[in-house]
Amino acid sequence: MNGFMAIEVPATQVSVSDAVSTYLFNSQLLSRDDGSMMLVLPQECREHAGVWGYLNELLAADNPISELKVFDLRESMANGGGPACLRLRVVLTEEERRAVNPAVMMNDTLFNALNDWVDRYYRDRLTAADLADPQLLREGREALDVLSQLLNLGSVYPFQREGGGNG
Repeated sequence: MNGFMAIEVPATQVSVSDAVSTYLFNSQLLSRDDGSMMLVLPQECREHAGVWGYLNELLAADNPISELKVFDLRESMANGGGPACLRLRVVLTEEERRAVNPAVMMNDTLFNALNDWVDRYYRDRLTAADLADPQLLREGREALDVLSQLLNLGSVYPFQREGGGNG
């Protein structure tokens, strides 16, 4: 198939057990404008000598991969997320890209604004009593309202369209 390049991970270099424990196959391959590719990996891959050795051999081999980018996802996984968060990739044609709301396209400014939003609205703990407190609903609605404004989405949620505000 034109443009397709298979990359094999031999079991002699990386066992299935090592691939699973390092989340190797939850990595994401990203295309760059220059035709090269970057492999985005969980931190566990760098910490495993065998897997990291294989990845560096892959980097040196004749293929489009020109960079390994490692992220520590332990906090995300401890909070119910997982290494699959690396996997979102939406390939768009130029026409499709022009049709996308530019306010949702990631850049440094949006990244910083989203981090500020998380710092402001994400609680570091939630108790059983919080679940019965109407303030939690108000906070959640305010957070969603601010996020939809930040991303220039308009009134996405029913509470925004009902004119009831955040309360």
